[in-house]
Amino acid sequence: MVLLLFLAIAAACVIIDVPLLTRGSRRRDLLVWGLFWITGIGAVVCTLYKINVPSPLLLVMMVYKPVNNLFTSWFY
Repeated sequence: MVLLLFLAIAAACVIIDVPLLTRGSRRRDLLVWGLFWITGIGAVVCTLYKINVPSPLLLVMMVYKPVNNLFTSWFY
């Protein structure tokens, strides 16, 4: 029930925001706006259904460690 209420509020905000964005007709702005909305709704759904999502810090660590090892081998 809470999810339906949230989706109704989100739909109302979409109805208000989209005409303002399409007046400027910038695809990039509309794309970024859509991605933020999808991300926000996804975060709320994960919170409401208590879905465990891995921390984004794991992605940063996965990228950082090999790069750090590469620079260490180059400059040591």
